[in-house]
Amino acid sequence: MKILITLFDIQDYGGIINHTEYLVKGLKQLGSQVDIVKLSPSSNVVRPSPKPKDIDQYNILEGGTGYHHHQFKGWYGLPKVNYLNEYQRKTFIDRSSTYDAVIWQIPIPTLNKQNTNVSEWVELYDNNTKNIAIIHDGNLPDLYPHLAYLQDKIYALACVHEAAYHSAKNIPIPRTMIFNPFDLSTIGEPNTENRSGFMAVQVFKGWKRVHELIKAIPRMKNTEPKVVGGAGIEYRYMTSKDKCKPKYFENGTRIWDNALNAGMNYIGVVPHDKVIERLQHTKLQIDPSWSVKYAKHGAHFNRTTIEAMIMGAVPMATELGMSNSVYFKPNINYIPILPKEDSSIYATRIDHALNSQPTLSKIQNNNWELLVEKFDMKTIADQYINLITGSNVLQGCPIGQLNDEIIAKCNKNLGFFGIKSHISTARGTQSAIGGQTTLF
Repeated sequence: MKILITLFDIQDYGGIINHTEYLVKGLKQLGSQVDIVKLSPSSNVVRPSPKPKDIDQYNILEGGTGYHHHQFKGWYGLPKVNYLNEYQRKTFIDRSSTYDAVIWQIPIPTLNKQNTNVSEWVELYDNNTKNIAIIHDGNLPDLYPHLAYLQDKIYALACVHEAAYHSAKNIPIPRTMIFNPFDLSTIGEPNTENRSGFMAVQVFKGWKRVHELIKAIPRMKNTEPKVVGGAGIEYRYMTSKDKCKPKYFENGTRIWDNALNAGMNYIGVVPHDKVIERLQHTKLQIDPSWSVKYAKHGAHFNRTTIEAMIMGAVPMATELGMSNSVYFKPNINYIPILPKEDSSIYATRIDHALNSQPTLSKIQNNNWELLVEKFDMKTIADQYINLITGSNVLQGCPIGQLNDEIIAKCNKNLGFFGIKSHISTARGTQSAIGGQTTLF
């Protein structure tokens, strides 16, 4: 099978890096040819990018894409299509037609400034092949409802977790749930020996709630390692001397400084393999994230949670983050944290978890079979191949129904891109507005 993977420009790639690398590796192990290309809203001729000065912070996964990648900065050296250039756009469309499927890791452009009044991206899907859009985010209705505009061009939606799956319920495209892929070849028997402390590596976004964990650290009594890693916009606010947000202060002192003084070890942005190495010696992996919006759709467990399970670290996550999960149960697969909890109680929960050896061992064993059954990269790759080749699989996929809210948000976003044709409230299909010709 011949598969093309595409990526639009975004600010922080985060777990999309890992998903892509392991999906490519799994597909290749099953005999597929896989190519990858980056899509950029530029008309400039493609020129080689300068080699990053911090190239030593980039990884290459053996058997993956073959390109250097950085957890937050993305890939270095990827082939690039500047789709405002008509020749490059048409060449991309023609070449896409030679593939059995195009997998869109970032299904559509975001509302970034560089995309203002740029509508040419809509043409990229006119490739006479099967376009599969991967849904990584559990807040589809608010972030990219304009996906509904492509309802006649997308073959299927592949949702990586429960929140993503349910958030797509009003998009009229067949959808299925295919979890994030992982390399389980290094998985070992659960063990609790030579482990200590906790680790929390996140992209610092508002809904990730890293600040709540940071605020709890000085109140912990346990002296085991307290490792925090990652970066992002909220990290910059939290640590800024001039622009630190008021909520990141406590009694006139930055909570970040309080945590450092209490023994927090901030490791910054580290290569993925170093994160995995540390998880092998960690008792708890803490995911402090929660979102009321996301929770309305279901559980939005992160890649780091699964990586922790693989390495034998026990996940600790908020009940809202794991909201009504079919697969992850509190005190069975993870240790729960209550959202909006007082920082002293938060700290006590972490202290108690670190000292509860029988509970840690029980959860390790409970997660063993779940990993092998649901998250192995070859299993995931096989599910994508079946989705592409098996009509019976597609027939089993539910198709969402448009509602007024999605239509209104979709049309608003289309205006950002300068697209005159909108989704009709009456018909749920494309209609011409202001004399413009519909794109469908």
